[in-house]
Amino acid sequence: MKIKVLHVISNLSPRSGGPTIVARTLSAYQARAQLDVTVCSTNWRIPDRGEALDNSTYIEGGVTYRYFQSWTPLLISLSMNKWFQINLKLFDIVHIHGLYRFPVTSAAWWARKTKVPFLIRPHGSLDPFLFNQSRYNLLLKRIYERLFDLPNLNHADAVHYSTEEEAKRAAFLKLRSKSIVVPNGIDWENFNCLPAKGSFRRFLKIDAKTPLVLFLGRINFAKGLDLLILSFALVARQNPDARLAVVGPDNEGYRTKVRHWCKEQKVQDKVFFVDHLGLKMVKEAYVDSDVFVLTSYTESFGLTVVEAMASETPVIISDQVKTWREVQRAGAGIMVNLDPVSVSTAINLLLSNQAKAKSMGLRGRAAAKELYAWPCIVDQLTQAYMELIEEKKVSNVCR
Repeated sequence: MKIKVLHVISNLSPRSGGPTIVARTLSAYQARAQLDVTVCSTNWRIPDRGEALDNSTYIEGGVTYRYFQSWTPLLISLSMNKWFQINLKLFDIVHIHGLYRFPVTSAAWWARKTKVPFLIRPHGSLDPFLFNQSRYNLLLKRIYERLFDLPNLNHADAVHYSTEEEAKRAAFLKLRSKSIVVPNGIDWENFNCLPAKGSFRRFLKIDAKTPLVLFLGRINFAKGLDLLILSFALVARQNPDARLAVVGPDNEGYRTKVRHWCKEQKVQDKVFFVDHLGLKMVKEAYVDSDVFVLTSYTESFGLTVVEAMASETPVIISDQVKTWREVQRAGAGIMVNLDPVSVSTAINLLLSNQAKAKSMGLRGRAAAKELYAWPCIVDQLTQAYMELIEEKKVSNVCR
């Protein structure tokens, strides 16, 4: 049976980080595995699709993409809702990515109404740290959860977590739905042949001997950049030649705060800020860095951690990055507590011990290929889909 899969995600903007990359790449590999895949999203911040397009269809890599016009901040789309009403029942399973936005809420509601099996991937939103925060208004967030997200989560055929740690962190909600754990993946074809070293350093105008620490990701509060700057300031006192590259899009105006922290710590001349990079330069940034650091206060998976591992770069991650156990098990890096001394000590260790850093990089690359290549992950998800579809058939007959 060729499974018809509908993925629903609120937006596919490249600037939205990991969830959009995961949804796109997963869909492409599922299509290669002969699944019939459609992705529904809004055209918010899609540079090559145009804000005016509505209910537009594009086929890319065997995947059908449907874009709908929407209105912020909830990305309300009446045309998408109408499309779900007519078409969602034609799919075997619906895979929903994210919470707190109209597209995913609407998809879950129509899946419940039409008795189509669906699973929700919260992408870390159910971690207590993020669950108790809101960019806009926490009270409104609680109301939205009570009215929409919690009922949808409790009626989902499964909640899809990317790590065991993410599932454990969501246990306080006592959701009734089944949990499945399948990790995110990386497109190994993009990392099979790594670029030669030097390009990113030339871009930054530093030489090959300059110790370089890399952060790569969205610039926001959850990434622990305040802690990273404090930690790097301690590193710079011991190693004045060290440099830090902060690479990633600033969708919330948070970079201004980070620059202020750099000035407070007197390291503004040692920190480079680089906006969103394309894949080629991202890989160049990884291979040219001596160590990759992610001091997040919460991170459901940490796709950039796996990319750094695939690039043979040793990683330092906080104990709030849910893949820390896998990183430690592989010997690919160091797990640190959320304090500047712990982080700076780990950075100094890897900058001063090239043999140890090289060994961690090699082990990380091997682990990334073994654990996180997409074909294996697609197989795991396909098996989960088939089980959920059969369980739904039995449930529908019994009702």
